Amino acid sequence: MQAESIQPISLILNEQPVETISTNLQFFLAEHGWIEGRFVVVINDNIIAKSAHSTYQLSAGDRIDVLSPISGG
Repeated sequence: MQAESIQPISLILNEQPVETISTNLQFFLAEHGWIEGRFVVVINDNIIAKSAHSTYQLSAGDRIDVLSPISGG
């Protein structure tokens, strides 16, 4: 019996193509350095609440934007 190989999925992250084997949003964000701090995640034009990051499942072709607030005066 052979182990099933994990196939990467293709996504768009901040307008750049990426591949990942992380289908969980929280793991994907950590993989790209977004662990803590103030940021908003938008997937396919929908804001994903921070409370949903740990359960949200990514799909091939998802368009992900990670936005940080800009302060100034």
